[in-house]
Amino acid sequence: MKSALIGCGRIGVMLEHDPLRYKPCTHYGGARSAGLHIQYACDINPKRLATFARMTSLSHEQCYTDYSKLLQEIKPELVIIATWTESHAEICKEAARNNAAVIVLEKPITHSLASARQIIDTCSRTGTALIINHERRYLNKYLKLKKLIEKGALGDIKTVHASMLTSGYWGDSNIFEGGGPLLHDGTHMIDILRFLFGDIRDVMGEFQRENRSSGFEDRAAAWLRTTSGVDIFLETGGNREYFIFNLEISGTKGNAVIGNGYEKLYKKKQSRYYTGFNDLVAGPFPRYAENNCFHDLYKEVRAILHGKKTTSRSTGMDGYHSLEVIHGIYLSAYKGRKTVPMPLEQNSINIKKIFDLQ
Repeated sequence: MKSALIGCGRIGVMLEHDPLRYKPCTHYGGARSAGLHIQYACDINPKRLATFARMTSLSHEQCYTDYSKLLQEIKPELVIIATWTESHAEICKEAARNNAAVIVLEKPITHSLASARQIIDTCSRTGTALIINHERRYLNKYLKLKKLIEKGALGDIKTVHASMLTSGYWGDSNIFEGGGPLLHDGTHMIDILRFLFGDIRDVMGEFQRENRSSGFEDRAAAWLRTTSGVDIFLETGGNREYFIFNLEISGTKGNAVIGNGYEKLYKKKQSRYYTGFNDLVAGPFPRYAENNCFHDLYKEVRAILHGKKTTSRSTGMDGYHSLEVIHGIYLSAYKGRKTVPMPLEQNSINIKKIFDLQ
């Protein structure tokens, strides 16, 4: 089967050179580790494309700077799209129309609900399996946590504090980019929240900008409520001088804390300090097999390509619903922190108006 990588930048391949990251950590690395050979590549930057060609021993004939030409001439069965958000919709639709059996699309799915729906509808018509790279769905630590929650190890889940903290927004607020840290990094958090706790019923949120009166947010905060009644308090961005991805989950019988590089479990126990009360005491987090999310995502891709699996753990609709929640938070902020119910009307979000873009 013919495979193509469109976008040979940071998440496409370049992060494999980061000595600290757990490998594989890119689409190219994940595909290769799962036994999928990338035979064609495309990038609008000729130097970056040439660097990728040298790294992978691709010939000049296997490299393109025009994705349309690649897709129309080669018609690859596997297409990996690791480009800027604003380009996702057109590339994805063209790939589906040109014989792609599986498309792996980098998060976020796209910049608007309408274009996300176009992607999903096109893939549905062509029978193309669409996988969104919300990678934490493939990590065993989160799968173990999900089982703990479902088995009632923490009791009934009441509240979650979710933090995805990083620097502020560094772009130029292009309307077709769709948003700031809440969209481009926070989409991972929104997705894993939905994966663990179910669909979001309504949102209330706000965002701030530092030293600017227009453009995408530097920080966003929100209160989300799931259809099962879990309250989630979320913060993303925030002009921090560090990066953290952290979930603190509070149930009626215990707590769990999970993030990048750690997981902790706390169970109730008779208090040593107050008569008639229980404390929380740290205990071991259940064992799980260490795994690599990119490797396992592309193992799933391989299974779908060979007809051994028909659906993905991270579907186009999962990507759509994450975008929907994020845009609901943006809309709530614009309306003065009013509660916004889900689902949203596709045309209810005007990014230009919300962020005062020219």
